Amino acid sequence: MKRLLLLCLTYIMCVGNHQMAAQDSSESPGIFNSLAVGVSASTTGIGIDVASPIGSYLAVRAGVSFMPNFTYSTDVDVDIEGSYEGNIPTSIDVEGGMGRTAGEILLNVYPFKSSSFFVCGGAYFGGGKLIKIKGHSDELAELIKEGQEVGIEIGNYRIPVDQNGNISGGLKVSSFRPYLGLGFGRAIPKKRIGFMFEMGVQFHNTPKVYTNNGDLSDLTAEADNDFTDIIDKLTVYPVLKFRLCGKIF
Repeated sequence: MKRLLLLCLTYIMCVGNHQMAAQDSSESPGIFNSLAVGVSASTTGIGIDVASPIGSYLAVRAGVSFMPNFTYSTDVDVDIEGSYEGNIPTSIDVEGGMGRTAGEILLNVYPFKSSSFFVCGGAYFGGGKLIKIKGHSDELAELIKEGQEVGIEIGNYRIPVDQNGNISGGLKVSSFRPYLGLGFGRAIPKKRIGFMFEMGVQFHNTPKVYTNNGDLSDLTAEADNDFTDIIDKLTVYPVLKFRLCGKIF
């Protein structure tokens, strides 16, 4: 995967360099001589960015996106250290939240000067906590008061329950996520207002479980819940973006 990403980024830069070299020497290179501001709605959240050209075939974008804290509930399995003879819940309900903030630095390459088609490379950074998990159980709090070590199972990990019966943790990914994409539209519109559509993927590797209550410990058996499905399958983060932009100068 790393080799494929490196090859794609190299291709993007080579195409841009080749096209810039092919420009007529009398033509203005247009390096940072214009500025556009864009707002977007995407799978990364609500975003705002600025863009500027680097010649006729390249444009650089820098911005920030805010993912609203959408929440949902799911059942997770309860794990108790050792044996226990009393009645215990086999699962409890926890809430997952998706709110996060991330920055981005991206480079658009337009292979054809007369076309709005582009390929894009760059990176997203920050917002490493993909999902935040919280929950509470009075029954588990009573077990802890009796001296039991109690946790919940997520993937191959165990998140401990604190003495008040609270669960706090989540799924995290790399804070630096390389990105590749393609789309249609100019980062700096030729007219005053422009529209851009883009789709691509962030490479964030396999999500890891974290906890705010202590270190994680491996489980011998893998739990079966929605968070486990995310850990197993979501090694890249899909990006689908609609962007409205206006030229400042």
